[in-house]
Amino acid sequence: MATGISITGLDDCLRFFDQLPANLMKTSRKAMKEASKTTARLIRGRIPKRWKRLVRYSVDKEYRSGKLKAYVGLFQVGLVQGHQNPHGSEIPDWFKAYWLNYGTLSKRDPEHQFKRPVRPPGTTAAKHRRNRAGLEPRKFFEGTLAGWQDVFVDAFQGSLKKQEQDLYDR
Repeated sequence: MATGISITGLDDCLRFFDQLPANLMKTSRKAMKEASKTTARLIRGRIPKRWKRLVRYSVDKEYRSGKLKAYVGLFQVGLVQGHQNPHGSEIPDWFKAYWLNYGTLSKRDPEHQFKRPVRPPGTTAAKHRRNRAGLEPRKFFEGTLAGWQDVFVDAFQGSLKKQEQDLYDR
């Protein structure tokens, strides 16, 4: 006489697979945040002191595709108090970091592609310039970014390994 077979844990297994996409998204998002935080820390350690507060990170999900994206770099936050352009409005600190990195006027970085060329000295905008020669490019940001990919990937993989058991326990 044949007896029936009983499988225990099947409901738990099916529930695990039903919840897997959402749990993987949570795990990936957390790993991307930790990797972005580590990468931002690396960039802050290499960037000139004045611009450290501009280094930020963000992990967002695209609206339509649902893909996760991480953003790490210099973001425009706050204004420098007391420094105004000729039109009376304050200049964001991000622009000053950009100008110092790539240079200004005739001393601009020749290797970088700019959207707009420098206006010649005879134009109206050029008459309001205090410094005719411009700032030398320091190119600090390119050196700052060296090796960020390896740091991001290592931190991402490390975070996934830490969260692996949590994924199975959910």
